[in-house]
Amino acid sequence: MNSKINYLTRSIRILVYGMSVVSISAMAQQQGETNEQEESANSDVEIIEVTSSRRVQTIQDVPASVYAADPDDFIQKGMTSLADVVETAPGFSFQSFTGQQGRGSIAARGVSQQNDTAVTAIYVDDVPLTSNSGFAAGGRLYFDGLLGDVQRVELIKGPQGTLFGATAMAGAVRYISNEPELFEGRGKFTADLSQTKDGDMNQLYRGFYSFPIVEGKVGLTVAAFTMDHGGYVDQVSAADGAIIRENANESEAEGFSGDLYFNASDRLDIRIKAMQQESSFGMSSAVRIASLDKDEAYGELKSDGSFGYDELKHTLVSASASYEFDSAVLDFTSSKAKYESFNALDVAYLYGPIIEMIGGFDPGSVTEAPLTRDVESDKTVHELRLTSTTEGEWEWIAGLFYTEETTNNAQRLTGEPQGFLALDARFPSDYTELAAFGNATYYFTPDFDITAGMRVSNTEQTLLWQTEGPLAGGETMDVMPTADETVETYLFAARYRPSKATSLYARIASGYRPASSNLSVADPFTGETLSQPIIEQDDLWSYEIGIKGSALEDRLTYESSLYTIDWENFQATATFYGVTTGANAKGGITVNGWEGSFDFQANRNFGFRGSAAFADSTLNEDEPGLFGDKGAQVVRVPEWTYNAAAYYDYQLNSSTAGWVTLSARYKDEMSTSYDNGDPADTSVNLKSDAYTTVNFTTGLQWDNWQASFYINNLFDEKAYTYFNAAGVPGTDVVDVTGIPLEPRKVGVSISYAF
Repeated sequence: MNSKINYLTRSIRILVYGMSVVSISAMAQQQGETNEQEESANSDVEIIEVTSSRRVQTIQDVPASVYAADPDDFIQKGMTSLADVVETAPGFSFQSFTGQQGRGSIAARGVSQQNDTAVTAIYVDDVPLTSNSGFAAGGRLYFDGLLGDVQRVELIKGPQGTLFGATAMAGAVRYISNEPELFEGRGKFTADLSQTKDGDMNQLYRGFYSFPIVEGKVGLTVAAFTMDHGGYVDQVSAADGAIIRENANESEAEGFSGDLYFNASDRLDIRIKAMQQESSFGMSSAVRIASLDKDEAYGELKSDGSFGYDELKHTLVSASASYEFDSAVLDFTSSKAKYESFNALDVAYLYGPIIEMIGGFDPGSVTEAPLTRDVESDKTVHELRLTSTTEGEWEWIAGLFYTEETTNNAQRLTGEPQGFLALDARFPSDYTELAAFGNATYYFTPDFDITAGMRVSNTEQTLLWQTEGPLAGGETMDVMPTADETVETYLFAARYRPSKATSLYARIASGYRPASSNLSVADPFTGETLSQPIIEQDDLWSYEIGIKGSALEDRLTYESSLYTIDWENFQATATFYGVTTGANAKGGITVNGWEGSFDFQANRNFGFRGSAAFADSTLNEDEPGLFGDKGAQVVRVPEWTYNAAAYYDYQLNSSTAGWVTLSARYKDEMSTSYDNGDPADTSVNLKSDAYTTVNFTTGLQWDNWQASFYINNLFDEKAYTYFNAAGVPGTDVVDVTGIPLEPRKVGVSISYAF
């Protein structure tokens, strides 16, 4: 709808060098104003807007720190996961607990995943996919949609509770999909082959086609991909270390999507989307570690873990309509998102003797002990939003939001071949949320404005706890207390442009995670209930100032921000006698941090860019329930991260262009648990390794073809990105596994666009 562009009140220049969007800040401009440097010989300019504020704006005009990434730039370098994008965004951090795609947590600005309710919201356009429940592992499972027909990925830092609701405490990640074509067909096919050192071959095939069904009225995009990751961790026997299966952490993934766009009139658009993605794994990437000195038990990239079955499936169906009035646009979106996670492992080595003892079986007679975990979330969302479009002193957004989510978590352990039921535990839950939200911006002058926003949400969660089997203490069925809360979140922001090339902003914002029913844990000796019946909502306030700008005739662009965060009553996990449940940490967390990035185009061919982020995230008080002392570093938060790259673009002839890029990334060590010496705490804080990886890419583009050659982890850096260490009760033994950094990967990517 071309007339919708008229409501843009600002525009920005985004510098694009070679194949990558490298800096998303430049000179702020008023509508209709021309830029006398637009034809500068030193710049290759493309205009790009973002929608991080739920209206089309330029990043320069958003009073927040936003990172935008072009998925194709990552894919042609062999980086096919959202985790790769997250790790290059200043202030964001990704943590994998298994080394498997689609599993892990996304954090930002020192706000890390402390329990199973997510701290970072994930959206596809206007559809939220993140579970609001901790009982469906919403903080450990995420939608990895980089391989679809995605125009860009927006990573918004800081709490976004006003516009994005619950679970957007640390920030939000949005996949912005391309709109189906109404006039001319558009398509692309990519094939990628790579080899991981000490591992198998990796393959990726990806394609999409967008075309008009009724010219000017109806367009359709279909997309699909299939990916086979060969693996690089060998499964070995715990008895003698002999290799059982090579490259056992292999994985497969596939997905497809359809996007139908109907331009019903000059005022009405309708869009219907459906997508499905599945991934499956044989074994976790976790390597067995022999001691707290981080020595491997069986050698490098060797694991005595079980080879089983692990599958994750995401399904999304959505319908949206947009109607343009004379002074506002009305948007309505209705969606249904579902994910299912199922895994099965044989844990006879761990539970076989216990099952034999409690079942009265002969020693060694339990040859298999399959443990299954079935987790699912079924979420329906409806949102109605009205956005002003007229130019003037005021801009505003108002909306209503409703969601209902049903989740289930079932775990079952049996002894075979006896068919003995040792444990069957189920805890289904239901979550509902009704919210009203809005914000308004007032322009005192074209260069100075303020924004205020608010969201009021009512949330309710119920939980049923069902158990059966001797390991669960027999057959039980308990209805846990209902968690019901009304929550307000706020936004206050100011922007000032002292010159066309500089923008200053200040931002105060809040976020939260909803209250939740909680699983009950009792003292095994006294019967006293140790856990709290309700996990209360936690609240977070962020205070931020920042600057964005350009200099040297736009050859230098930069962005910097300084912030402090007060996270009160944060939701976490507590462990009592080896049993983990939810809890609130009353003392809270304080985060002080800084981020900065720049891009310098030295000349038409050569440039370099860099970014750095610092986050000091610590406990405010002693937290006995978490076994943490005052001042302890918050788990899974690196203090420092750096990214740097140098790039050279060249022209071979009139139809062939080439590029070379060399980049490096540093990530600081992280605490993996709290530790105050309490003997009731079985966890051990074995910090992850600090590491630096270097990547190299070179490629050519001619006619409709593009080919690239890449080497990721060029120097084959060896490090462990996460450790899971726990003491075995009654012994001096510490059980340790570590997630290794992926070894060097060499690959070729070839694309054909038409």
